[in-house]
Amino acid sequence: MYAVFEVDSDKFELIQDVLSDELVSRQTTSIRDGKSLGMKEDVNYFLVEGSEEAVERAVELFSEEGIEKAENAEEVKKAIEKEDEAAAQGMGTVFG
Repeated sequence: MYAVFEVDSDKFELIQDVLSDELVSRQTTSIRDGKSLGMKEDVNYFLVEGSEEAVERAVELFSEEGIEKAENAEEVKKAIEKEDEAAAQGMGTVFG
């Protein structure tokens, strides 16, 4: 299970607050600048993958601050995965 959140750059500290939650912090998380993914500027995307309970906890924590799931969650997730794969291939070339 996963969720992607779109957080305005001026509210970046909210991502850190959510990451400080014990349950959420034990999941797989990624933070990406929207511009680096070829998407909206001035936003950060926060991806959390893991247990249903942890993803629901992240939803709860963000919604308390008025931040909902990103409408383009699937597109963001694919862009992050593509970036991660490219980085892994680069490391393989260096150390392979």
